[in-house]
Amino acid sequence: MRPVLAVCIALLGAWLLPAQAAAPSCKLCVNRGTTPCGKHGKLLEVEHGPVSQLCSAVAECKACAGALAIDCRHCVNEPAESALAERQRLAREWLQGRRKAVDAVAAREPYAHLQTPHFDLACGLKPATIGRDKLDQHARLHLYGERLEALHAKFLATFELAEADLPDRMTVVLSEEGKDQQVLGPRLTGLGPAGAIGLKLMGPEYVYTVYHDRRSLPDDEALHRAVVHNVAHLLLSQMRTAQWLGNRAHGWLDEGVPHWFEETVVGKCTNFCFEEILLQTPASFKGGKWRPAVRKIVDEGKSPLFATFAAKNSDQLTFVEHAFCFALVDFLLQRHGGAKFRDFLRLVKKDVPTRDALQQVFGLNPLSIDAPFHAWVKDTYSPLPN
Repeated sequence: MRPVLAVCIALLGAWLLPAQAAAPSCKLCVNRGTTPCGKHGKLLEVEHGPVSQLCSAVAECKACAGALAIDCRHCVNEPAESALAERQRLAREWLQGRRKAVDAVAAREPYAHLQTPHFDLACGLKPATIGRDKLDQHARLHLYGERLEALHAKFLATFELAEADLPDRMTVVLSEEGKDQQVLGPRLTGLGPAGAIGLKLMGPEYVYTVYHDRRSLPDDEALHRAVVHNVAHLLLSQMRTAQWLGNRAHGWLDEGVPHWFEETVVGKCTNFCFEEILLQTPASFKGGKWRPAVRKIVDEGKSPLFATFAAKNSDQLTFVEHAFCFALVDFLLQRHGGAKFRDFLRLVKKDVPTRDALQQVFGLNPLSIDAPFHAWVKDTYSPLPN
């Protein structure tokens, strides 16, 4: 944990520490020297939760100035007052840095910002009804903070990784308007084209910027799928040994793993990362429900053989091959477990040939994998849509 972050967390929790054994002389604060700030409504519990470390709405609070606590008006406690002032200073400087890094570049009204244990999130999304709840920008900021941390935890758990295997923080910027993405995307990632809905920087810094294009991402669920898919790309890329596999003849892994998380977390696969494939029709491919589509192709004996696409880069894969990349990752994870898949990924990232890595970890090779995979699909995937 970074030193400044550790200090922030310590200061934030200071007023929550239990009182000393001696009877409190101040009944209002129980000798803590501070009391909780009462200006944060329903999101106060979220602001105190494990996901939220620093929040722009808290940092801008006129009552607590980012500390989530205020000085007790009934007593004097110099250590508590000093800690409160330090917390406010850190929140102020953090927000100034975020405003400079994002808002000043976009040259627009302020984004909402959140620092979580693993992400720096900027949110320019408008209020929206999600489920039965109408969420404003601040609430959506925290919702996506929770979603990102949940994805990070699931990635670790799926492949049985330690925190040290994903050592790098990630920046995620969610914009409402395409004009903001046109400025922020190329500036923060160093990539183009400026008109792209989303852009990713795969390392050594990890950044994902996207705007909520209603034509391709009609609602919050679609935006959530896009975030899951693209952040999974970044997690896979930074997983030690850090390396992007998509341009190293391992497109089936680079796309298959994010598709698997997209389907597992949000229930569909609707995201493709390269403009070339998006020019084809239909871009959604089977409505995003790939298990019955894969089953039908296997039943018809029209499956693409693994050896025919195993050495392709991500931007060379067809729609059908994308679906089979997902299904192959699903097969290897379900049949052999996440730890073995992790070991396989580590070998591939160290430039061990696919044939050797498959044999070493799974006892398979590019020519022998199709038969057990097809049999597993017939046993596991229903031919009928859900």
